[in-house]
Amino acid sequence: MTKKIQKQDVNKKHIEFYNKVLDILEFILNEYSGEITRADIEFLDMSKNSIAVLDFLISSITKVQKGQRLALGLDDKELDDVSPKINIVEGISENKI
Repeated sequence: MTKKIQKQDVNKKHIEFYNKVLDILEFILNEYSGEITRADIEFLDMSKNSIAVLDFLISSITKVQKGQRLALGLDDKELDDVSPKINIVEGISENKI
């Protein structure tokens, strides 16, 4: 088996794995957000445990996203800088405008 085919197979497995994990995280997040909504608690009264669970979910989603991007090769490409160019002009006086 060539290295390229082996890498493709591994990446395919990773993508399948990350998709499954993402589906599970989506289910947990949907159920948990429904629970929080039904609990009828004020935001400032949320327990630290509730906030920690949300932080864990966000962290997990971020890790899945990074893994998917790596497996799909999305971070291998250089992104074009589309930000506007800023020119700095020195020596302009308001009186000359």
